[in-house]
Parts: sequence; structure tokens; C-alpha cells
Amino acid sequence: MAILHPNLASELASQEAKTFVEICVHRRVLASEKPKTLFLKRFYKTISTIKWTLILLCLSSFWACPANAQLQRFEFSHPQMGTLFQVIFYAKDSTVADFWQKKAFTRLDELNHVFSDYDDCSEITRLANAAGRNAFLRLSDDLWKVLALSQDLAQQTEGAFDLSIGPLSKLWRKAFRQQQFPDSADLHVARPLCNFQNIELDQRHHAANLTQKGMRLDAGGIAKGYAVDVLFDLLKKSGFKHLLVIGGGDLRVGTPPPRKKNWTIASKVLGPDQQVIDGELHLKNTAISTSGDTYRFLEWNGQRYSHIIDPRTGLGLQHRMLFQIQGPSSTLCDALATACSVLGKEKCEKVLEKHYPRYRLNVLLWSGNGE
Repeated sequence: MAILHPNLASELASQEAKTFVEICVHRRVLASEKPKTLFLKRFYKTISTIKWTLILLCLSSFWACPANAQLQRFEFSHPQMGTLFQVIFYAKDSTVADFWQKKAFTRLDELNHVFSDYDDCSEITRLANAAGRNAFLRLSDDLWKVLALSQDLAQQTEGAFDLSIGPLSKLWRKAFRQQQFPDSADLHVARPLCNFQNIELDQRHHAANLTQKGMRLDAGGIAKGYAVDVLFDLLKKSGFKHLLVIGGGDLRVGTPPPRKKNWTIASKVLGPDQQVIDGELHLKNTAISTSGDTYRFLEWNGQRYSHIIDPRTGLGLQHRMLFQIQGPSSTLCDALATACSVLGKEKCEKVLEKHYPRYRLNVLLWSGNGE
């Protein structure tokens, strides 16, 4: 069936109605038929013609709509928070895609200025600078959400996840740079400063107070996951449903690409012989975070120390692990993957079962004795 141009369809409909009026006014009704019956016949015939004309007009407008044009794949990347963030989405043209990737990465830069403890002017640094002054500082929505969630996780994991780990993080970063074990005296000073119970929150005013002078916060175990969620939500609300966002070991995907059943993601997986190998994950509408010491660790006096620190001991983890957490939120996946690396497999599964039943643990590597 040929599709009429919208202007032509409208003109035909107008002409049809006009013709009907002229017939009714100027033509005599046949004597053998009742006037009212003839009027109704012609009325219904005209209405039917107009109806089909309007249907054709609507179909023509729908098929010409730019929103239904063929979508193109776009991929952008931006270094931030010590890693590389990537967004992949499908849009109708490069102008639209470029506009929204700039919006997304501008938002990412804003988040870095909130959470980076390397930045002397960041919000999290300003909060640390006020530690010990018995002064509550009002927080941005971003820092409040992360800090409030972190405190819940600290309680649920009995301190295995602790944002106040900043003083220990500083020591171990230096140790990794110099490939030398931290000084025992420095560890002795830093360890008591790491205690989530010394973080006070004011729920009503969204404010926080660090009670001990020298406290520092390190959001490295949750901030990247939070940033992935923020970028994902921004782009999804802007109309991009075929969407993937990656930030280091944290990833979230939406609806699969057009004509695909899933997103295909390169990842470490367990092989047939239970060895960790390069493989693929097939995902849609979910988030997943990977945590482990596969690449970053320090070997000292025959011991292996992970870059992941146990806040309760002050030391880098000595057991080997590679965990994945999958669930709806990248923020929680990131934080839970960090916490589970500290807790170990069995305790992690108990925490998930009790508090986070929609999240699941995938163990790729676990050796409690460090071998």
C-alpha cells in the first residue's frame, strides 16, 4: 500500500468533506429513496474515507519520525579516579552522542572532586581536615549517600568495610610505590584512627563529624561503583536504554544492543579445570564488580600482601582472592566486593543472605592460607 505524503493526505480529506457538502446542498434527492436514508449513507461513506486518510497520515508521520531511525553504536572513554571510565550506548547520530558523553564525563569530574583523597580541595579532604574539632559539616548529596551507605555496610560486616581506613591507605600506597613494608611505628599510629564508630552522622541535616584528629576517609572501595551508577542513570534518563558503563572493575549494563540478547563482556572466568582463564560474560540489566589481588600486591620477607587492606588488622590481605559480586546496583556491588575480599567466602555469603539477597557472589579464586 502506498503511503500518502501528510500534506496530500490532509488535502484529500478536506476535498472529500467539501464534495460531500456540495452534494448534499445542490443535488436533488432521488424521489424513490427517503432523504434521511440517503443522507446517512453518504455521511458514513465520507467518514470512512476521512478515517482511512487520517490513518495513512499517522503511519506516514510515524515512519518518518527521527526517533525510529537506525541507531548507531558510540563508545567514549575518560580517565578519572585512578582508572579509565568507558560508556557505550546507541544513538541516532554523532551530535546527540557527543553532547551526552560530555555531560556524563563532566558529571564524573564533579564526583572526583567530591571523593578524591588525593585532591587537597575535594569535599572528602575538607571533611578530614575538620577531624577532631567536634564540628559537623554539611555534606553534598553524593558524599552523604556514600557515607551513609558505608556506615551501614561497616555495621553489617563488623568493620570489614570501613571508610575511615584513610590513614592506613596512605601508608600502604607509599609501601607499594617504594616496594617496602610500612614502618611498624607508623602502622601503630595509624591503626587506632581507623574506626567507623568515630564517624558521626546527622541524618536530619545530612552532616558528618570525624571525632578523632588525624582521621582520613578513603572511598576507593565504593566511589567508582557509585560513579558508574550516576553515569548510567544520567544516560538512561536521557533516553539511552542500550547502555553500558565501566569504571575499572565495576560495570553496569542496561538493555542489550539492538538485535542482541545480551552484552558480551570480556572477563576472568573459571575454566573447566577450575582455573581462572580469560573468558566472556553475557549480561543484561545488571551490575557486576570484580575485586582481588591478581595484579597489585607486595611481596616482603616471603609474605604476599594485597593492596586491599583489612581495617581490623591494618595489614594488606595475605590470602589470595578474586571475587565477583553481581546485583542491581554498581555502588553496592563495588562495596560488597571489597568487603567480601576481607571477610572471605563463607562470611561473605552469610552477609549477602542476611542483608542483600538480590546480590550473589561468584568466587574465581580463594585461598585462605595465602597459597
